[in-house]
Amino acid sequence: MLQQLWRHGARSRSELHGLTGISPNRVGVVASALMEGGVLRECEALPSSGGRPRVPLEIDPGRRHMIGLTVWPGAVGVARVNLQGHLLGKPLARFVSDSPGRLIAAAAALLGKTIGPQTMGVGVSVPGLYDSASRRVLSGMVVPGRGPVSLAPICDAAGDLPVVIENDMHALAARWQLTHRADTEHDVLLVNISDGALGAAVLIGGRPNRGCVSSANELGHMRYFADTERCYCGQTGCLERIFSSAYLERIEGAGGSAEKTGGGAGDQSGGGGLSLMERSSAYQSGDQPLETLYGYLANGIANVVNFIRPHRLVLVSELTRYPDACDLLVRSIRSRLLGELADRVRLDLWDQPVAHQAETAGWLALAGLYCDGWYGG
Repeated sequence: MLQQLWRHGARSRSELHGLTGISPNRVGVVASALMEGGVLRECEALPSSGGRPRVPLEIDPGRRHMIGLTVWPGAVGVARVNLQGHLLGKPLARFVSDSPGRLIAAAAALLGKTIGPQTMGVGVSVPGLYDSASRRVLSGMVVPGRGPVSLAPICDAAGDLPVVIENDMHALAARWQLTHRADTEHDVLLVNISDGALGAAVLIGGRPNRGCVSSANELGHMRYFADTERCYCGQTGCLERIFSSAYLERIEGAGGSAEKTGGGAGDQSGGGGLSLMERSSAYQSGDQPLETLYGYLANGIANVVNFIRPHRLVLVSELTRYPDACDLLVRSIRSRLLGELADRVRLDLWDQPVAHQAETAGWLALAGLYCDGWYGG
């Protein structure tokens, strides 16, 4: 019933019976329980030409909420979202040392202070590889080279509330799936692109492809023969280290040659020059260093599309605001796709602000209500 109300908006009890196949009596019983629990509310009665007027039900935006919690290197954040996905108040953030133990302790403490009587569930997003069986982050920016770290303190802070812990890209995929009311019969590759960070999530039948552990399908760690700064995974040549201000500065210092090696690692600021995104905003044809980076990025994305053959490719990035650079990327991707896929794969652009990662984490908890089988149950 909740899934139908999310997808179609307010509906009467008789309409919910028709949409779900649940018996009219059972619809009434469930609706009463959900209204009593603060999940649904009744709208104004519809005009009737005779007989009892129909009273639509809708998801109640005011009484219950979900909490989103995000853990990033040196910072944790928390936000509340109502059952219609709207942010309640301002997200809160705490900046702590990069020690994984202190980071998780700070996240647990912040969560404990945010939970209230109207909280229905908690969504937690964390970058890297996460093992749900042991509730440990195995690798990622949160634990660079330090081995697994347990998220059990966060679960303990939630008490009896349901807690969903996923990779940050799966949280973004949940938000996309819900806000776009996407067709679950279509497989989707969602790619998040930013300066020095790449993530990807694959939705198959409306559910995230987790594999043996929950992760972002690690597109950013596709490796090339490029002399980049060392990635947190311990390797060089990772795609997300290539598509960065640091590597742009490096190849410009080497005369624009991506293959020339040597020199120390750069920083994400791009030194005294323009950053990758600033250069992208002013892109003009013939900017060879920038086009080199876009070539690497397009090649990596096209390889993934050729391999998994999704119905849709969704690019999530600030780049969608820069028409010339975005057009360069889209053309470069399509030129590298297999001929049989180029006209079949739908390519969409989503300018989704992801500044509030904690807000997006809250959509993980909403996915448990509105997406059939999101968590495998």
